[in-house]
Amino acid sequence: MTEFFKQAKAKELGIPNEYIMNFSKRLEEKHLPMHSIMLMRHDKLIYESFYAPYTRDSLHRMFSVTKSFVSLGIGLLIEEGKLSLDDHIVDFFPDKLPKGEVHPFLKMMTIRDMLEMKSCHRFTTYKATGVSDWLGSFFTTKPTHVPGTNFAYDTSSTHTLGILIERLSGKNFFDYLRDKFLNELEFSKEAYVLTDPTNMSMGGSGLNCSSLDLLKVFYLVVHKGDWFGKQLLPKEYIEDAISCHSDNWAKSDTLEEMQGYGYQFWRTSHGGYAMYGMGGQLAVYVPDKDIILITTADAQGRKGGVQLIYDSFWEEIVDKLDALENVSNKDGLNKVFDSVSDEELETYANSRKLEIMEPSMIEANKCAHFLNKINKRSYEALDENVCTIKKFSIDINEDKSEGCFNYTNAYGDFSLRFGFGKNIIQQFANYDLRVAASASVRSESLLDIKIQVIDEVLGNIYFALNFKDPYITVMMRKIEEHTFEEYDGVFSAKLVD
Repeated sequence: MTEFFKQAKAKELGIPNEYIMNFSKRLEEKHLPMHSIMLMRHDKLIYESFYAPYTRDSLHRMFSVTKSFVSLGIGLLIEEGKLSLDDHIVDFFPDKLPKGEVHPFLKMMTIRDMLEMKSCHRFTTYKATGVSDWLGSFFTTKPTHVPGTNFAYDTSSTHTLGILIERLSGKNFFDYLRDKFLNELEFSKEAYVLTDPTNMSMGGSGLNCSSLDLLKVFYLVVHKGDWFGKQLLPKEYIEDAISCHSDNWAKSDTLEEMQGYGYQFWRTSHGGYAMYGMGGQLAVYVPDKDIILITTADAQGRKGGVQLIYDSFWEEIVDKLDALENVSNKDGLNKVFDSVSDEELETYANSRKLEIMEPSMIEANKCAHFLNKINKRSYEALDENVCTIKKFSIDINEDKSEGCFNYTNAYGDFSLRFGFGKNIIQQFANYDLRVAASASVRSESLLDIKIQVIDEVLGNIYFALNFKDPYITVMMRKIEEHTFEEYDGVFSAKLVD
C-alpha cells in the first residue's frame, strides 16, 4: 500500500501533545467507547490511535457517512452529463411509481431537493412497519409536504439516490465509485456496502471501510477533488456540496446538528463541515485551522455522545489553538509544548483498547464470595418470555478473571464468555458477528455483562443478572436498529441446581 500522507510530530505543526492527550482522555473518562482517532494538519498525519482489537486496516461500519459518498457519486454523474440537480426523481423510476395518479409533491421533487434533505417525506419511508421494498416505499408512501422546503432527515431519499447512480452508470454503486476515484486512493479492496432486503446497495448507511479509507476520501473533499495533482472529483460540485443549503436549526437535537446542511454533508460550528455517521463516525474539517479529525466509535445509546466528541475537539484542541496563537511569551509557549513528550503521546496512542466494564463496585472479598455463590448454578425460566430463554447457567473460572453465561433459547444452545477487567473477543450466538464481552459485579446481588458488537452490525447488548435466591431476574437490553430482537426484555428464573 502506498503511504500517501506524510507524518509529522503534532508540535511541529503547532499543536501541543498535551492537547491531543487531553482530548482523547476526556472521551475515555466520559466512558465514550472510541474505536479510532486520527488527526491531520497541513496535509500531514500527526496522530493516530486505534482501540484494540481495531487497527488501522480494520473495516468499520460508517453508517450515514455513506450518504456523503452517494453525494460524490451524484456529482460525478452530473459531470458526465447524465444528470442535473433540477431533474425530477420520478422520471428515473417509472417502474416504482404508484398505480393511478402520482402525488404532485412526489412529481415536483428534484435531485437537489433530495441532496439537501428536503424531500417530500418527513421520515425514512422504509422504516415503516412491514416494508420490504425499501426503494418502492419512497415512491408509494404518501408525501407530507412540498419538497424543497422543509429539512427532514430522510435516509430513504439517499437510498434512492444511491440506486439512481446504479441505474445511470450501469454499475453497482460502490463499483462505480471505485472505478471513478476510490481505486486511485488505494481504498481498501475489502471495503463494501451492505444491501437492503431486495439486494440493493444501502446508500444511506451501508458503508464498511477503514478509518484510513475515510481520511483519504475526506482529504480529497477538503482539497476540492484534487488528489496530488489529479482532479478526481468535480471542484465546483464539491464546493457546492459542502456549502449550507438547508437550515436545520429547528429540526435537530444537538448544537452541531443545527449548523446547516449541504448536499449530504453537515456544516459544523467553527466554520467547518463534516461527514457524519450514527454513533460517532466522523470526518470533520476546520478550515481556518486546517485540521482534520477522523473518529470511529459506538456512541449509540449515549445521549449526546457525538456532541461530546465535538465539544471535546473544540475545547481541548481547536479553541486552545486560538489562545495559543495569542501567546507572545516564547518561554511560556515552550513550556506548553514540553508538557507531554512525543514518546509519552506515542505510547499512549499505541496502548488504547476497547472500553471494558468498570471494575467490581464492591470489596474484593465480597465480590469473590458472590461469584462463588453463583458459580455452576443452573436456572430455568419461570414463564415464556420475549427473550425466548428457557434455561441458563453461569460458570466462573478459578482465578475469577473470566466467566461464561450458558443458555438455551428458541434458536439453540449458546455460550457467552466474558472477562472481568478485560474483553473477550468471540463470535456471538447464532449470529456471524464478532463481539467483545466484559462483566462487572455491581453489588452483592448484581452481575452486569456488556457485549459490544464490533462487526458490520455495530451496537451493544447488556445482560443485568439480579439475584434473589432462589430467584434471578434477567434484564436484557439491545442498542441496535434492526438486530438482536430476542435480547431485549426482562424475565425471571428459578434455581434448579
